[in-house]
Amino acid sequence: MKITIIGAGLGGLTFAAEAVRDGHEVVIYDKNSKPGGVVALLEHEGYKFEQGPLLIGDMLPGEPIYDFLAELGINLETVRADRDIIMPDYHMITPAEYGGPYWRRERLKELFPEDSKGIDAYYRFYDDVMHLRFIAGEKPTLVNKIRLALAFLKIKKYSTMSADELTRHFFKSEKIRALYNGIWADFCADPSEAEGLGVVFTNFETAFDKRIPLEKNGKKYYPGYCYIKGGCQKLPEALADYVISHGGKIVYNTVVDKVLVEDGAAKGIRLSTGEEISADMVVGCGAGKDFFENTVGREHLDDEYRQILDSFRPMEAVFMLHLGVDFDPMEHLRAALVYCYGMYDLHAATEKLRSGVYHEGNDGYLIFVPSEHAPEFAPEGKHCVTIYTVAPDTLAEGDWESKKQEYAEKLIKLAERQLPNLSEHITTMKIMTARDYSEYTHMKKSSFGGVVPIKGQKNPTHVTPVSGLYFVGQQSENAGGLGNVLGGARAAYKKAFPKK
Repeated sequence: MKITIIGAGLGGLTFAAEAVRDGHEVVIYDKNSKPGGVVALLEHEGYKFEQGPLLIGDMLPGEPIYDFLAELGINLETVRADRDIIMPDYHMITPAEYGGPYWRRERLKELFPEDSKGIDAYYRFYDDVMHLRFIAGEKPTLVNKIRLALAFLKIKKYSTMSADELTRHFFKSEKIRALYNGIWADFCADPSEAEGLGVVFTNFETAFDKRIPLEKNGKKYYPGYCYIKGGCQKLPEALADYVISHGGKIVYNTVVDKVLVEDGAAKGIRLSTGEEISADMVVGCGAGKDFFENTVGREHLDDEYRQILDSFRPMEAVFMLHLGVDFDPMEHLRAALVYCYGMYDLHAATEKLRSGVYHEGNDGYLIFVPSEHAPEFAPEGKHCVTIYTVAPDTLAEGDWESKKQEYAEKLIKLAERQLPNLSEHITTMKIMTARDYSEYTHMKKSSFGGVVPIKGQKNPTHVTPVSGLYFVGQQSENAGGLGNVLGGARAAYKKAFPKK
């Protein structure tokens, strides 16, 4: 079968890898000059910077991405890692001496003794969720199905709660609730909108201390996190090499203007040059609204799918500074990734973001040192630092181009709390705004990270109302995150070609 894929991001490359493995004729078209989408490297004045994924899950032995890549004969070297969190008036920085898998629990009890009972109760709940997760990954035998049902009963009463309700159930202090819910602000979600069980799945203890063993009773039990040595771009490059080595083609610097639809079925594509190319199947990636409303056309969709497009919420943008520096940032940091929060009122932070009001870094920012796991990203004796914040795609007042230098200076000043005298050591700087990422990703709205994780929200599904047309990527039903995108593309392929 002749398959045309629009976009050489991780979703398109994964679908393509599955297809060429099964002998299909595959051609990918991408507007950029290299594979990866937002995972591709940005190169600037002798430095290289990563754009999207920071700390990656699902890539260690025994985890989904690792196993999938192993099936393809791809072996990427990884290094296990963790991250730190700095709150406005306390921090959760991993201690130099290993304090066991629950050191964060004990530290919180020291900081907030009045919440000790709730903290203990939360960690019992955490253990119950981890046990349920482990059983769900076992073979679906009758015994395991019974074990799964019994394990679910222990957490059933929490399963309908929002993240806000769940954290209020366990913690009196707003300061603890913000620690566990802070990530929702990064996702542009209010904690009242997010799934309660998502609190555990965005706060695995192994994300905060790489020394925590991942095995229990000789089996892989906990998820781990890592960096890819040499940078995340090695993943799309490896997938692209696999596609090409198995007969597929990737055509770069090419824009697809239209999916050709006849009698309710996808028949091919039209390029921006006007050239039309026939295909038996078309796979789209990227922005849900842009793809279906412009490249496909709403008239080819049914009412249910149009309703999805009108109601699902893409995430907002980021304001990102890529800095080359002449000192080693790790002299001041314990981890190469640090979340620095500047407030506790997550509801107010989300409202500002959605209203086009940029917080200028005051609500929080991230510091990331990619040259820690990829020293070749910087010239000898130099290092890379990325500082970024979530930001509105469109500012309520002013515009990104005229404000970006001012905002960059403010963000550097804030980051000097962790990196003293940073401004004096900058050798080069590349500022990336929402407008840059709109161009970079070919999206009208720069949605960096996929869709807002709103409880009950339905996102554009892999199977579309147009026969022979499938949709993958971070704005599809699998939502964002590297593991979700790869897993979703594999699921989409299985729907397109179910095993007999």
